[in-house]
Amino acid sequence: MKCLKEIIVLFILLFSVSISAQNTNGKAYYVLQNSVKINLGNRQIPEAQKAMIQERINNMSTNNFILSFNKNSSIYVEEEKLAQDQGNGIKAQRMGMLRMILNQGSNGKLYKNNTNNTYKHQVDLYGKTFLIQDSLQTIDWKITDDIKTIGKHTCFKATAIVKNKGLPANFRLGEQRAENSKEEIKIKEEIIIVTAWFTLDIPVSQGPAMYCGLPGLILEVNAGNTTILCSKIALNTKEETINPPKKGKKITQEKYDILVKKKAKELRENFQRGRGDIVRWRN
Repeated sequence: MKCLKEIIVLFILLFSVSISAQNTNGKAYYVLQNSVKINLGNRQIPEAQKAMIQERINNMSTNNFILSFNKNSSIYVEEEKLAQDQGNGIKAQRMGMLRMILNQGSNGKLYKNNTNNTYKHQVDLYGKTFLIQDSLQTIDWKITDDIKTIGKHTCFKATAIVKNKGLPANFRLGEQRAENSKEEIKIKEEIIIVTAWFTLDIPVSQGPAMYCGLPGLILEVNAGNTTILCSKIALNTKEETINPPKKGKKITQEKYDILVKKKAKELRENFQRGRGDIVRWRN
């Protein structure tokens, strides 16, 4: 029975790709939503202020992105929205760091190329621009025989086990953890199951954030506390021109991750000492 299901899925894949080869250029619009729980502990905070904090977090937890794609490449960019009053100095930097985590690191411009299996990610970190250049990590997708409709597109389900790049499953905003606590170490190594829904109506191996590698455009992703859902697709009969970002100091993903941890620690230490200055770059 399992073998028969696999044959049926394979047949549908091959058939759909053969009749949909023209739908390989366009833009997909996504809404990224995080489920964030606030833990204010025993702090004596008026209910009106708690509601205001929750509203701000909800606003930060929902972001819109545009994926421009063609057959071989894509670029993923957050849509601009009205600037919010996040304060200055350390407060602004802490909020900026939280936004980066909420967006699964997809701030800035994320370019993915299927031809050479590489990506370029232009990001701003504390006022300095970096250009992360590295190889795409292969995701070991398992395609199932589950089917559902998203918009007008028939979608197939695929799952994979990956390291969590977003919020940890037990994340509570406002909680404090010791620097080397067992809980923190566990969070850093968290493994989650990712569920993706892709359509063969648009046979490009692309998707939101760092998700890709399926035989059709990914329209929905569920990963830990994060859901990314496609709200609209605009196909183009002419080939979409995808230009990779070029601005920023070149760096690998591994070195950038180390730098982020270092700057986050510096920011946290400054905050705990009650210093009013912000994280500064020293050459």
